[in-house]
Amino acid sequence: MVRRCPLAAVAVIVVCCPLYGQMGDWSFSAAARGLLITTSKIYPNPNNPSFELRTITTPFSSVLGFGGELTARSFGASYYFFLNVEYLSQVKSEMKLDGSVSPPRYLPVEDGYSMIPIEIGGQVYVPLGSSSWRISMGGGVGAYVTTRVYSVAGISADPVGSRTGFGIHVSVNSEYVLIPGVSVIAGLKFRDPEVDVRNRFPVSSILYDGRVVRFQQGEIPSRINVDGMTISAGVRVEIL
Repeated sequence: MVRRCPLAAVAVIVVCCPLYGQMGDWSFSAAARGLLITTSKIYPNPNNPSFELRTITTPFSSVLGFGGELTARSFGASYYFFLNVEYLSQVKSEMKLDGSVSPPRYLPVEDGYSMIPIEIGGQVYVPLGSSSWRISMGGGVGAYVTTRVYSVAGISADPVGSRTGFGIHVSVNSEYVLIPGVSVIAGLKFRDPEVDVRNRFPVSSILYDGRVVRFQQGEIPSRINVDGMTISAGVRVEIL
């Protein structure tokens, strides 16, 4: 299931438009962050009629990534807007009994995913009375471009079809000003995008270890869910 959130997008626009009209001069900043996503998972059988098979997952933990962010803030305002783009990926390699081949047998399998979140939103500063240390809270909407990385016995299943999901997120950020215009930043983000993806093996069979391996033909559906907390840290620099 691909989660779409048109109401959230409308809400962001409704909130942002009046604020935009009140803004005069702007300051712009760019940030680079390292990311750690605590948990995520792949559902390899999302459409199976059996509840037990449908809910089987391949779990992933401590997924690493990186991201870049642009922020815009009106001088003297207690809020700012942002656009961020991230990249995160993890792949497992193991010998496992794989059901996508006939007959099922133990084979070297690589399974994982890559995701590019593209998010917009706004943050509001919490009044702390400090000019060097600031905390902000907010959220926004995002598009999540996702690809499953899947190969069996060295044969990669190519991604096919649409691979973009939509969702919302909430976040808390902290920043400490090192010198004017340069800050160290850290943040927590909570989101739960689910993206349905499909792959297809380019060949019908191969000879592996002296035996014929027949691959599942047609599209192979799966569902990728990144439901863990995102922990980030980096540096923000004012550019204008």
